[in-house]
Amino acid sequence: MKITRPKIIGTLKIQVMMAGNLAVVNDIKNAPNKIIVQCDSYEHGQEIIEKIKTSKQGEILHF
Repeated sequence: MKITRPKIIGTLKIQVMMAGNLAVVNDIKNAPNKIIVQCDSYEHGQEIIEKIKTSKQGEILHF
């Protein structure tokens, strides 16, 4: 999966989705800045959050 890092990140958190799987989501409701990335475990989710936080705006991230 690849995403382009948006300008505004918001608060990133690991959340259990309706189907029971884990995902990294942010608290922004607008479509251009919304982030939803599926993860395997809480440790994998923490790695994804760190990658997103350390990247620059417009950078393409691969997960």
